[in-house]
Amino acid sequence: MTGAGLPIVFLGPSLPLADARGVLYADYRPPIRRGDLASVPQNSCILIIDGEFAQNLSVSPNEILAVLDAGGIVLGASSMGALRATELADYGMEGVGWVYEAYASGQIIGDDEVALVYCPITGRALSQPLVNLRYRLDRLRQEQLLANSECSRVLRSARRIFYRDRTMVALRQAIERCSGAAVAELVFGDAAGGYVEIKEADARMALRVCADRNSWPQVGV
Repeated sequence: MTGAGLPIVFLGPSLPLADARGVLYADYRPPIRRGDLASVPQNSCILIIDGEFAQNLSVSPNEILAVLDAGGIVLGASSMGALRATELADYGMEGVGWVYEAYASGQIIGDDEVALVYCPITGRALSQPLVNLRYRLDRLRQEQLLANSECSRVLRSARRIFYRDRTMVALRQAIERCSGAAVAELVFGDAAGGYVEIKEADARMALRVCADRNSWPQVGV
């Protein structure tokens, strides 16, 4: 639903729309692409989560800077939002979540780690973003369930898979080939909290930050 003064959220496969609406009442729009910010009212609060980059031109830093210069608030998380927030942190764009922090700290460099393929009709992800696996490996390393060297080997193996082909099946097979079935079971099993969709978790966090920061109506918990 569109309404004057509502925050504007560009959302795609990181989080189902119905779930997002249960967190924040907002003007939800499809993944952002070049030119989408031209129609945004001045002084808007904008949350960028997902964006296009292959089928259409991605939103440029200059477009976001124009919104910030006009008095708007722009937050970013999870995917395209995390990338642009990293680039524009010194110019007023605010990043939220683990993925943003990983890019901002230099732990992650490649844009392909948040990339995935999704169905344009349902919005359902058809491949796995590499950040999910990286986050999982970090948790296993912190819990001392997997050695640093093994985590690095698993990550190198997964990175060799083209982002469009990074399905759960393909990732598991790659890990089994490089490190064995026991390591693959540990990665995708329930230990240390289990495998987490970190882009989804970050999206939920960003929606709550948007709601709390700007005192817009919030539904749910």
